[in-house]
Amino acid sequence: MQTEAIGEPALASPAADEADRKATGRRWHAWTAAGLVALGGLIRLILIAWDWPETNSDEGYQGLQALHIAAGAERPTFFPGQAYMGPHEAYLGAALFHLFGNSLFSLRLGLVLMFVLFLVSSYWFARIVYGPRWALISLALLALGSPYVLSRELTAMGGYGETLLFSSLMFLIAARLVTTYEPYRVLREQRWRLALYAAWGVAAGTGLWADLLVAPFALASGLALLIHCRREFLQLVAPLAAGVGLAVGMLPLLVYNLNAPPGGDSISTLTVLRGEAPAGLSAKAHALWNAVTQSVPMMTGNPVCPVDELPALNPVTSWSSSCYWTRVSWGTGYMLLLGLGTLLAAWAVWQAWRRRGSDRSATLHLAMLVGGLITFYLYANSDAAVGYPGGHSRYLIGLVVALPAVFHPLVAVARPRFLRVAGVTILAAYTAALAFGTVRTFTEIPRTHADAKRSTALVDTLHAHGVKHFYGDYWTCARIAFRAEESITCGAVTDTLEIAPNNRYYEQWTATTADPKAAYVFSDNPCRSLPYYKCDKPTTFLEIANGTYRLPVVEAKLEKAGTPYQLVHIDGYVIYLIS
Repeated sequence: MQTEAIGEPALASPAADEADRKATGRRWHAWTAAGLVALGGLIRLILIAWDWPETNSDEGYQGLQALHIAAGAERPTFFPGQAYMGPHEAYLGAALFHLFGNSLFSLRLGLVLMFVLFLVSSYWFARIVYGPRWALISLALLALGSPYVLSRELTAMGGYGETLLFSSLMFLIAARLVTTYEPYRVLREQRWRLALYAAWGVAAGTGLWADLLVAPFALASGLALLIHCRREFLQLVAPLAAGVGLAVGMLPLLVYNLNAPPGGDSISTLTVLRGEAPAGLSAKAHALWNAVTQSVPMMTGNPVCPVDELPALNPVTSWSSSCYWTRVSWGTGYMLLLGLGTLLAAWAVWQAWRRRGSDRSATLHLAMLVGGLITFYLYANSDAAVGYPGGHSRYLIGLVVALPAVFHPLVAVARPRFLRVAGVTILAAYTAALAFGTVRTFTEIPRTHADAKRSTALVDTLHAHGVKHFYGDYWTCARIAFRAEESITCGAVTDTLEIAPNNRYYEQWTATTADPKAAYVFSDNPCRSLPYYKCDKPTTFLEIANGTYRLPVVEAKLEKAGTPYQLVHIDGYVIYLIS
């Protein structure tokens, strides 16, 4: 019998060495993935902890709704004052208020949690479809972002965080179902698949209730399921499970619309808001050009030369020649990647079908690209791209969901070599741009933190003078009411002091008009206190006399009524206190 010499270590077999290497590789991969998810979450956590991005009254209304939910005073179906867009962020914020207190940070913390889940689901989808290496690259790209993209991910205005999360979840579930499908296996022997069909329906229904921006990805992932799992669909139990999940997910939306008055249903409301599609070839071409050269760069991470027609929301648009060509090259380059990637994926799927086979990963890849294309088409064919392509670019947030699919062809091309080198170079440049955009975002913290301090100072000033209600511009009203936790409320007015059309909680307007000592509070920034189309024009609404800001329209109204007042100016705001 052969024995080992005492004191001499046994030599590991080649198979054992290979197993050790694989185990080490898996551990390294897992830790890298976890680190990238943590990085994405930490970046956003630090930003909201330092009051970035600057808040606004749309977010203020979301915060007020969360306060009402936390107090048990409201169980809403939609965002305040609307017949569409679910209040998911308000419900999540209300739960976090109970844990961490009422604050803008707590409200936004829910968005960070949703984003982390989006990263996790995007990683697993990319790993199933493209493999572990591209899954890590996708995580790195999604963890970073430009100031505009990060602000959409971190501002609780409803719908955008949910679009990312539920769209990626639907595709992850679809990928799992498609890649594990066995055409000749009886479905009742794989009951876990029915649970996944139901989960896909819940994700689709909840996402559609949150925001119809989810619809292109619900359609595309559903088609991928139908194409590859069609035998299960013919058994009816699979579509029944998905349908039940869909109904459960969107139950509040269904209940509301079944009882909505004529013209008050969600579809009618969205039809009105969407506006008229561009009519005529010239108008369609103009909308398409705006969408490609302004909206797409904003929502896909261009860190320089932003576009926004609403100065109150920042940033300020630059129309220099260098910025113009930067946006044109970025937008057209991205759309070329999206279009060519779709054609290549369609060709791969077609070739597989011609061989009487199927390439499941290629179909899932194509479906994700189709979701992005539908998102772009619906946007470019709407009124949104005509007048305000910068401000409305947020409606293209679905392009963030499709990002791993859009850039994958850059590294999937094996030959010729120059194409692979070019692809890797483009990917590296895009990653560098996102990294630059992330760093640039942190440089904005002093400005937004100073704005938060001004808002706190305003609340303290109003409290010190016993103010319970005030009239103000829309961009001041709700955000101050939320910061004051509704100890002070506001009625939004126009620059002629008439009631503004967007008082989302009308009872606050009623309370303000009933208070004879309601103050007048306006920002000393014309781009906040005036309609966006007036803020960059000469105005008599806001004047400076002897170094002091004055509002002649307010003074004229008060003097005409014989109402005594005291003018107070603090950093950022003009206040008229009623004696």
